Amino acid sequence: MYHRPGPKLKACMKEHENDDSVLNRVMKAKFELLDKLCQSMQIRFTDMTIGILQATKLVNLNSWPDADRSKEFGESEVEELTTHFQSILTSSGVAVELIPHEWTILKTRLYEAGESLHMKTWPEINRSLQPQCPDILSLVDLILTVPASTADCERGFNQMKLVKNDWRSRLTSRSLCDLLTVQLSSPSIENYDPTPAIQLWHQASIRPRRPEFMEGKKNAQESASETSESDSDEQE
Repeated sequence: MYHRPGPKLKACMKEHENDDSVLNRVMKAKFELLDKLCQSMQIRFTDMTIGILQATKLVNLNSWPDADRSKEFGESEVEELTTHFQSILTSSGVAVELIPHEWTILKTRLYEAGESLHMKTWPEINRSLQPQCPDILSLVDLILTVPASTADCERGFNQMKLVKNDWRSRLTSRSLCDLLTVQLSSPSIENYDPTPAIQLWHQASIRPRRPEFMEGKKNAQESASETSESDSDEQE
C-alpha cells in the first residue's frame, strides 16, 4: 500500500489528476494512516517474539531448521510450553516428564525420514509416530487447538445471553448446551432438513407422542403407492 495505490485511491487520483493540492492532501493522509497502522500492529504483536506465543511457532513445520542445525532446536520452547500447560496436560493423563525425551525422538524420526518437512502435516505425523511419542504429540495437539482470537468465544457468550435470558434462567446445563449447539453449529435455516429430527422426536419417546402419527404416515404411504399404481395403469 505504500508503493502502489489501491482501486479506490486510483479512482480518486484519476478524478483529481489536474488538482495537485487535492492529490498532495490525499497522499499525505494516506502515508499518515499507514504509519499509524504499522505502529499499532507492531505494538499489538510485540509479544510474538517472546514467551509462550513465540514458543508455539514450534508446531509450524516451515520454521524448522535444516537437519545439521537441529541438535538443540525446540528444547527451550518445549520446556516453556510444558511448564505453561502442565496442569492441563497432567489432568489429561499426559506424562509431562517424558515430553523432553519424546521431543528428541520426534525430531530424529522426522529428520531421518528424508522427506521435506514442509510437505508433512501433523495428522500424518500423529498416525505414524503416535505409539513412540504420545506425550509430545498431545502437547502439539493442545497448541494446535489454541484459537487465534477470542471471536468465537465472544459469539458463544452473546448467543448464551440470548438463549438463557431472564425468562429462561432455570435452563439446565445440558439443555443450554444443546440449544447453543443448535445455534452455533447447525446449518442455516435454508439448508436445514428437519425430517430426521422430527422422526427421532416422534420415535424416541417411550409413549407415542401422537398416537395417530405412525398410522397417518402408513396411510400416506399407502395412498402414495395406490396413486403411483393407478398412474401406471392409466399409462398402460
